Amino acid sequence: MLMRRWHRWLALPAGVFLFLVALTGVLLHLDMMRLGQHPPGHEPSRPVPVQPMPSDAELGRMITRIADAARHQPGLGTRNLQVDLSGDRITLVAGTGGPPGSPQIKLDARTGRVVIDPPRPADFHYILQDLHAGYFFGWTGRILSVLCGLSLIVLSVTGLQMWWDMRRRRRKPALFWK
Repeated sequence: MLMRRWHRWLALPAGVFLFLVALTGVLLHLDMMRLGQHPPGHEPSRPVPVQPMPSDAELGRMITRIADAARHQPGLGTRNLQVDLSGDRITLVAGTGGPPGSPQIKLDARTGRVVIDPPRPADFHYILQDLHAGYFFGWTGRILSVLCGLSLIVLSVTGLQMWWDMRRRRRKPALFWK
């Protein structure tokens, strides 16, 4: 009887948690299909072109160019200078080094023109990811996610125990699909 009481009390929060995980997972997949994205590790395997390594003199000029551009950007808070050799051209990036969408300036190394990246996915996508993973509510969300996960384990064990007890009490053997 005690097992049944615990099982019932844990079922509601676990059900709400599972509903949230399922809903955000479905919405994430639909949004990835809308954006034409692939799941991590399943991207098409076409080789990315790599530019040849510039000479020391060219690298020096590139660093000077991106450093000058970063100095003229008020409030950029530059922590990183990067020379990117992947892609169709060499690009120079100065920025804070934070997550995608953090302030940065990106230049074409040869022309010195500012490179504008394609727009990021809608913020809605990142909100869904944070909700799905429990990061949206910080440490509280992570702790709740772990507790709900543990409650699902307890629900599985208590449900199996209750099923086993009911099965033992029956006179005739029960079919597993009934």
